[in-house]
Amino acid sequence: MLGKTLIIAGGAINIAFARKYLEGKDFDTVICADSGMDAAEQLGLKVQYAVGDFDSVSETALKKYRESETEFMEYPAQKDATDLHIALDWVVERSPSDILLLGATGKRLDHFLANVSLLMKPLARGIPAYIVDEHNCLYLLNRSHIIRREEMFGKYISFLPLTQTVNAVRLQGFRYELDGGTLLLGDSIGVSNELAEGSKTATVSFRDGILIVVESRDE
Repeated sequence: MLGKTLIIAGGAINIAFARKYLEGKDFDTVICADSGMDAAEQLGLKVQYAVGDFDSVSETALKKYRESETEFMEYPAQKDATDLHIALDWVVERSPSDILLLGATGKRLDHFLANVSLLMKPLARGIPAYIVDEHNCLYLLNRSHIIRREEMFGKYISFLPLTQTVNAVRLQGFRYELDGGTLLLGDSIGVSNELAEGSKTATVSFRDGILIVVESRDE
């Protein structure tokens, strides 16, 4: 059991944001996917595990963690999965309580889209998993969920279908409510909702399908 787990991927990370966001948060396990070690080094994090071919890590970070108690799991550069994919598989198999991913957005849209689909792995095991950057917190849902205003990452919340359809969707306590509607892949009706004025909680429920949820802020 890994407990509360932080995975740092190799995408671009706003270090100032990450330092502030992680302040006061305790993790039982920190694992870096390849050049995620550079961000971990800048953040002064103790890293239990590192995964990848390590061809894009700075010499400074690599030397620091090789000389620490970090356990390295090395893979060849030519492989059928990304470093984050390998790291996430390894983590999910060890049943963490929840997973936070930093460095999973960044500049490469191909990597970002792949990383969103990778969240299907913890979802299938009932493990909460979140991709976070300075503007967004993204996660998947396959069942009803309560949104609490005090816990929201930002003002806006969007619901997008990951499956072809998400059926019998009910949005209660939101500015824009829905009562039994269908969200279709290729439609944008679920973008940029908010909690209703005065509402401390809101509920999203649906019969079947998988939703991408994005809590976001502009600043």
